[in-house]
Amino acid sequence: MSARPLRAAMALLLGTLACSTAAPNGAPVLVVDDAPAAGADALTPYLTAASDGTLWMSWMERGADSVWTLRAASRPPREHWTPSRLVLRDSLLFANWADFPSIVVDAQGHLLVHFLRRAAPGKYSYHAWVTTSTDQGASWSAPQRLHRDTSATEHGFAALVPQGDGSTYAAWLDGRATGGEAGAMSLGFGIVDAALKMQPDTMLDTRTCDCCQVAGARTSGGAIFAYRDRTADEVRDIAVVRYDAGRWIAPAIVHDDGWVTKACPVNGPALSAHERRVALAWFTKARDTAKVQLAFSDDDGASWRTPVRVDDGAPIGRVDVELLADSSALVTWMEQTKKGAADIRARRIWRDGRASPAAVVMQSSEARQAGFPRIAALSGSEVAVAWRELSSPARLRLARLRMP
Repeated sequence: MSARPLRAAMALLLGTLACSTAAPNGAPVLVVDDAPAAGADALTPYLTAASDGTLWMSWMERGADSVWTLRAASRPPREHWTPSRLVLRDSLLFANWADFPSIVVDAQGHLLVHFLRRAAPGKYSYHAWVTTSTDQGASWSAPQRLHRDTSATEHGFAALVPQGDGSTYAAWLDGRATGGEAGAMSLGFGIVDAALKMQPDTMLDTRTCDCCQVAGARTSGGAIFAYRDRTADEVRDIAVVRYDAGRWIAPAIVHDDGWVTKACPVNGPALSAHERRVALAWFTKARDTAKVQLAFSDDDGASWRTPVRVDDGAPIGRVDVELLADSSALVTWMEQTKKGAADIRARRIWRDGRASPAAVVMQSSEARQAGFPRIAALSGSEVAVAWRELSSPARLRLARLRMP
């Protein structure tokens, strides 16, 4: 055999071996990727993908004068990241490891970024705001407060969900009722209309957990939001509230975990939806057993299948989820490996309950400063994942997970 056919045969053999061993049982395959250029010690990366496949990331940076800035960058398919765009620079910007800004692209191709701004000297006295861009981030509108309430209480953990008519639905945790002794956090709701104007807000649930992220997704019915509920007996399980046939359906618990805790776990759920199919991932520590769970719905979130356990036995949560083209779901979470250390892991779950082996995205830390890894589907078989690496200085990292 001549050298050229031999090399070709070896390449074919190696390629066959790689395909058969790199992704056993449909496990995600990790591909290292480039993150946008960000300043030293940048934090809170957030990802979203536009309908044309453009990937957007937002994040926060501390300026030389200790004034926080909010930035964003984009990467069209098969191109490089744009230089970072300044969204906002404000001495009152609130930076927090768990309550972080987000970026979405509406049905008209406009950008919406939500952020937090201090309202008073109190540690957790801040409001949720939104700013918009109609020119791909070159300029940004004057910020609008998501809520009418201006009290010096906490308003945050927001989720933005673009709708097909050009509007964007927003839900957040609202502390306007917490000024009294018996007051509780509520789930607030508002609409940024197709003209990018904020409409009056309302409350969807008047008793929620204090500081777990709200998740949102668009279904064929309109929208669904997931959050951690809170009963008078301190049961803090995951609830959903959904819009259907022109009205909001009363909140409902997804699964009776029965997690009783008097302290907020700072560990919210994650949602992904396509038409009537919905995937919901969440963390619980009911009966002193930490779990990451995933449940599927086939009817816009009206009913849910029996949850599937996702983790490897020692999760700390910080979940995210994306539905894939074959209706399976990719779940990411953080798994403790030893004291102070944790992996960012990913696992693919099918609707019949089958689960792939976990892929380790990166060895990380369970420290709050590591933040929450975020993901976004780039295609039906590829998902981007972003996280904060606690190097010196800390930096933002990005990878892709390919589904075989």
